[in-house]
Amino acid sequence: MKKWVNIFTAGMLATSIWASPILAADSSHHATKEDSSTTSQPYGDMANHWATDNVTKWSHRGVVSGVENARFEPNRPITRSEWAALLNRAFQIQPGQAVSFTDVNKDDWFAPTVTDAVYAGYMKGFEDGSFRPTQGLSREEAAVTVNQLLQIPSSDTNKTFKDSASLHNWSQKAVNAVVAAGIIEGYQNGTFQPKKSLTRAEAVTILDRAVDHFGAWYGESGTYGPSTGLAKQAGNVVINTTGITLQNTEIAGDLIIGKAVGKGDVFLKNVKVHGQTYVYGGGENGLHLNNSVLVSIIVNNVDGTVRLVAEGATSISEIKIKTGAALDVSQGASVNRVTLTNELPTKSNVSLTGYFHTVNVEAFATNVNIPNGQIDMLNVADNAKGTTIDIAKESSILSLVLHAAAKVIGLGSVDKAIVNAENVSFQTKPKTVTNGGKVSSNVKVTIGNSTNTLGSQGTTSSGGGGGSSSNSNESDKSKNKDKKDNTPQTRENNSGDFEISVPKKVVAVGEAVYFTSSRDGVAYFSNNIDIGSITSLELGVESGKVQKIEVEANKTVSFSTYAINNYEYPRNFEFNLTVYDKNNNYVNEGITVFDENKTIVENPIFLHYPAWENELDKFSFNYNRLITVNKGKTTNNIVQWAIGDGPFLPFTEKDGEVEVKDNKIIVSTKSLEDRVKYKFQIVADAVVTRNGEANKEYYTTEFRKTVRITMIQPSGEAFNVKKGGDITFSLSDVAKVYLINTFDWESQSIVWESDFNDLVAENRGKKRIVTDDEVNKPVTISTGELPPGNYTLYVWDGQILELEIIE
Repeated sequence: MKKWVNIFTAGMLATSIWASPILAADSSHHATKEDSSTTSQPYGDMANHWATDNVTKWSHRGVVSGVENARFEPNRPITRSEWAALLNRAFQIQPGQAVSFTDVNKDDWFAPTVTDAVYAGYMKGFEDGSFRPTQGLSREEAAVTVNQLLQIPSSDTNKTFKDSASLHNWSQKAVNAVVAAGIIEGYQNGTFQPKKSLTRAEAVTILDRAVDHFGAWYGESGTYGPSTGLAKQAGNVVINTTGITLQNTEIAGDLIIGKAVGKGDVFLKNVKVHGQTYVYGGGENGLHLNNSVLVSIIVNNVDGTVRLVAEGATSISEIKIKTGAALDVSQGASVNRVTLTNELPTKSNVSLTGYFHTVNVEAFATNVNIPNGQIDMLNVADNAKGTTIDIAKESSILSLVLHAAAKVIGLGSVDKAIVNAENVSFQTKPKTVTNGGKVSSNVKVTIGNSTNTLGSQGTTSSGGGGGSSSNSNESDKSKNKDKKDNTPQTRENNSGDFEISVPKKVVAVGEAVYFTSSRDGVAYFSNNIDIGSITSLELGVESGKVQKIEVEANKTVSFSTYAINNYEYPRNFEFNLTVYDKNNNYVNEGITVFDENKTIVENPIFLHYPAWENELDKFSFNYNRLITVNKGKTTNNIVQWAIGDGPFLPFTEKDGEVEVKDNKIIVSTKSLEDRVKYKFQIVADAVVTRNGEANKEYYTTEFRKTVRITMIQPSGEAFNVKKGGDITFSLSDVAKVYLINTFDWESQSIVWESDFNDLVAENRGKKRIVTDDEVNKPVTISTGELPPGNYTLYVWDGQILELEIIE
């Protein structure tokens, strides 16, 4: 799946793609066949023109239109905004957030067109703050936009034109890629003429070739695919009108059900989709699946509820619901997981008919209706407060886990309910109600017209449920969470239930970062270089380096990344989302934003994972691009390691595990020894980016196993030490140890050793150097005159322990 398809939506715009009041052709009117020769030519000035067939085809598909007096003006230059509208329609680009340009007013017909194109990431503005919507589009600009959309791999052989030297640096790779793919051609005299304006006829021709490169595009009602056998579609498929049946087809890429399907039907019969299936159109009739196999379906029809009916031997791994939907799998189909994402608008209705293995509700205040069928496991997430679950009499839920306030109504049955939140109510008493451990032992639930208390054994004190315990691990997790021993504990949020939910933490430049805060407050989006106290973030806002918005509790909002201030490598892709509530409590999440136009770096970031993630001796090589294992390579042969000055040897399964995820090569070791130095190497061509760039050989300098810390005093249930007292511990290796106020450390982004030393010099922290003869022996560090509060015992190259200095 190419990057841009992930941001598809039903983006057919109502305005003309030309700067003309004439609207695009009605998309509900189609020719009966794809061949444009069978349809009438609608424009008087296209007779005998070389682009007649393409213009006719895309006109009848509702993507392009003419101007006054039934003319097309094929030889007139196309403007930048017209080109954006053309691509938005053909490739169904997702509506984006408002974009501010000096020459784009909100009332201009092209304002939403520009917004969508910029949000999708295939077009940008200029350094002076303009978009130049009425400026003619150059041929090299067209090449760049098409290459951004299709993410065409770099060509091994680049065609040289007589005027290749006149190409701008920013367009050279894109021009080479689209020329090699046959989407844009040079002229007969051997030139490319990169700065020449693209004509309207050329634009439609390039569009037609780009769509062919992408896959199949069905815009006329009818049946497609063989009546017998199995056709294989190497690319992707777009279905963009009602009344289409696709049969006996295997799709290697994605399937997009476009908005122009409207409230009509699409039928899939014996269709297998290896990529994603995006549903942007369809209404009460919607999408019908028969004997089909789909990996993932994403429902996102902003114009209304989509009905999806699956029957026969249909198998679906996951359905992600972003807008209202009615799923009917009562005729034998198999669905493993359904997720009601937090992008669902408040008070949306989702109907589930038939058998579902797992249903996850992440959306706020959603109505889940189960008219007939069974759900094995239904989970209501922490941020899904206000969920209503309506279980009809003939329906059942085997296991219901409630992490947020919810109302369960109807006469259907719930075998086991696990309560992890306050304000839970049931109209019909479940067979068993269990305390999941995340609430007090005497939490109250409403059953019918009475209030019941969950007793210490986890079942309702009124006897409902028979005392069976949860088969989830929630209770055990809760018990272990409060247990203290001499090992460092996991860092926890000290702000109670304050949290932010970020469904997608790795995005490309141009994609929005969606999130939901559990509290009202102010959110900041900053590069890691700028993260710090609220004062430093506000300074970043003033300088334009940091974005800021106000947020309402449990309302999904987003930050745009199309104009982020990317710094030079190595930290240009590391960002932070920070939310402060009204009491200046804060939470944050790390966000990765990749610019897929950047060249992959030779020297990745070597990152030893922090001790509070409980992943000691795990580290990663972080690149500035999304990567996958290169063809012919496996994770077993891309990493080598050496002990001391010894030779590099293969890192095998007995030594640990290697995983390639997003931009990281992650190495988890099994056999590192204390007081021994190691080096690791990534072999050349181990991983590759989406456009075919491979990594260079890279090896680390020497480093040690994580230095372990064992606390001796204080001990017990909490690591509390009285003001002025000593802290006693032992280390597994030589190291420097710092005792730093946790707020100072977090709010000021303390990462360098000099920063720690500065705090110590200012009497805001303590330092202790553990020497060779002190390893594995009790050593102390005094709290001195440090004021009471939460502190971090930070071992350089080692574990981190949190404690509190008390009066």
